Amino acid sequence: MKQKTLKDTIKLQGVGLHNGKNVNLHLHPAGIDHGIKFKRTDLDINNIIDANYKNVKSPVLCTRLENANSVSVSTIEHLMASFYGEGIDNVLVEIDAPEIPIMDGSALDFVEALRQVGSESQNSLRKFIKIK
Repeated sequence: MKQKTLKDTIKLQGVGLHNGKNVNLHLHPAGIDHGIKFKRTDLDINNIIDANYKNVKSPVLCTRLENANSVSVSTIEHLMASFYGEGIDNVLVEIDAPEIPIMDGSALDFVEALRQVGSESQNSLRKFIKIK
């Protein structure tokens, strides 16, 4: 099975569930083996957060990812579920706030946006974690 990314950039807007802030969210295609990364555009330095289980912090009421410099992004569940469901491996998520917008309260808006722009296969095999 080959890795996949987006065919084009997706722009979404919404409100953070827990902080009530307006959020601009841009999903950009990314290269092979990039993975899913969040970039906090409201910050100038140390603003990249890998979507990796090792970066999960304080999963109370939402899932929050945090990098080694304590920069975080939260309420990622629905967006990450939409990436998984649509088979997206490589994407750069730019966000100008500390929380993903809640949209309609489900992954539906994210899935519809991903399907509208489409995905493309990349010339590299997908990587899997084997749990023993």
